[in-house]
Amino acid sequence: MRLDYPIIDLHTHLRNEIPTHSKIANDCGIDLVVYMANANPVLDNLEDIHESTSQPRSCIALPVAAITKGLEGRELVDIHGIRDYVVGFSDDGKYLYDLKLLEEVLDTGVLVMAHCSPNYNAGVINPDLETKYIKRYLEVLKQTGGALHIQHVSKKDSVIAIREAKEEGLKLTCETCPHYFTFTASELNVKVNPPLGDIEDVQAIRAGLKDKTIDVIASDYAPEPRETGIAGFRAFLPLSYGLVSSKVLTEEELREKLYYNPSNIINANAGKLMYERMD
Repeated sequence: MRLDYPIIDLHTHLRNEIPTHSKIANDCGIDLVVYMANANPVLDNLEDIHESTSQPRSCIALPVAAITKGLEGRELVDIHGIRDYVVGFSDDGKYLYDLKLLEEVLDTGVLVMAHCSPNYNAGVINPDLETKYIKRYLEVLKQTGGALHIQHVSKKDSVIAIREAKEEGLKLTCETCPHYFTFTASELNVKVNPPLGDIEDVQAIRAGLKDKTIDVIASDYAPEPRETGIAGFRAFLPLSYGLVSSKVLTEEELREKLYYNPSNIINANAGKLMYERMD
């Protein structure tokens, strides 16, 4: 499926196979992907970031650096040395429990792409903690300011918390994924982080997209095998366009989620050297 405007996927995992997976993205009508740092080795230093961006690709593919070395949540990477070469910083897949480190990275003014779901513990997570962790991050943002983007929002209470924060004037952005506004946990028994919610969560995500609480739709694509419709490039645009077909969003509102808003987030936060890599 192809739409008549550029498509930006703000949250993907290309691991160490950028040529292969950027081609899948391009074949599926996606023009630009932003990929997370959880490759092997982790993208927590300039050498590995440069190695990553030197790989051939079939669409524009822009990296995100880790917030902490090795994604271990203990020590910040060289934020100032890296910032001009990446879109932002994220320990995606791992919630940053040390809020002092969050304060430090927000104080630098770089884009922080925050994974607020609990980390896997023996393969089990508690989905009810998502909102609690989002609220922690919002309290830090109130004190520091900065550029905070909350990733893959999945819960009704999380939408409410973000909506209230925005109504109070707090500046932040957030995203959800097609599987969170399409499927419930009772419909699909799949392992995805954060997990699928119930019908109230699905309805809340749709309402949050409509009222602009949720700014972006992203895929959360990853190379490992996924169930049909879950975090895949091939399902990304058809499921997103389903919001138009079901009259949740207008064509223009969907364009905002897939192009205008992610473009603005990138333009506001990518360093000048990043633009050279985009040319």
